[in-house]
Amino acid sequence: MLGWETRTFQNLKVLHHRRTGAADGAWRNSVKDGHADYISGYHPLFMGLKCIKRLFQSPYFVGSVGLLYGFVTDYVKGAPRVGDRALIQYVRKQQLRRLMFLDSIWK
Repeated sequence: MLGWETRTFQNLKVLHHRRTGAADGAWRNSVKDGHADYISGYHPLFMGLKCIKRLFQSPYFVGSVGLLYGFVTDYVKGAPRVGDRALIQYVRKQQLRRLMFLDSIWK
């Protein structure tokens, strides 16, 4: 969004001792991710397709439903989102570009 670039450090070795979110359990981690996606201003269409994709990834079903549950509960409550409207518009534009197989920040 601001023209910054990221880099990968191939020589940096990192060891993970457990899967991301394993401390909270699959359900709580998925719900937390759904809340984060809502707060970040994710587009509802992108979120729906993300949930469908997650049906086929471990943890099967639980991850997808938890993600949807976290997103929808915040939507229904009208929870506050990131205050930067330009950022939300940028993220949503990139998400829609990704869905149309155009260049986006997601590869």
